[in-house]
Amino acid sequence: MSDERPWDKHMMKTPETRFFQLNNPLRTALLALLAAAALLIQGCGYHRQDSSAQLPEWIRSVYVAPFENRSIELKFGAWITEDLREEFLRDSKLTLASKDDADVILTGTVESVYTTGLAYTRYDVAVERRVTGTVSVVLKDAKTGDVIWKTGDIERQEAFFVDKELMMTEGLKEAALKKMSRNLAEIIHHRITGVY
Repeated sequence: MSDERPWDKHMMKTPETRFFQLNNPLRTALLALLAAAALLIQGCGYHRQDSSAQLPEWIRSVYVAPFENRSIELKFGAWITEDLREEFLRDSKLTLASKDDADVILTGTVESVYTTGLAYTRYDVAVERRVTGTVSVVLKDAKTGDVIWKTGDIERQEAFFVDKELMMTEGLKEAALKKMSRNLAEIIHHRITGVY
């Protein structure tokens, strides 16, 4: 007498049950694909950890000096300085301080900000543009002036639409510049607090 139940034969013949059999190559491939996708999703996430704990013990406060601005966007240096100070104000372990009281001094330069066309009509009229900004930063010991960390490769881009009205286009461009400033400030803060 067989141990096989009468309904087992019928169930094995349906496509749904055949899929769940262990020896099904399609099932194995799909499970492997799902596992790989899960790993990729885990690895691609941006985690903003409290990385200021990785800074040397003696660095407890920072002074953010006004950024030098070499670009034609006159307000951009002031915007990124303010945005970066706000990033450090939100930091729970690294205090924003005056120049005389800080352990380290952060100086920065807006190297360039330029605008290029991104999308055009068939008559070569730009309907969308992109602003690109590049900054360099230096972190120094406030007492000795020794360079602790520096970089000149921080770049960010933001797109904005072109309106028929010039004033509207300028407003959209300014909004893109402000967003780019906030993003650059966040990147700089993350690199400084995570560099160690």
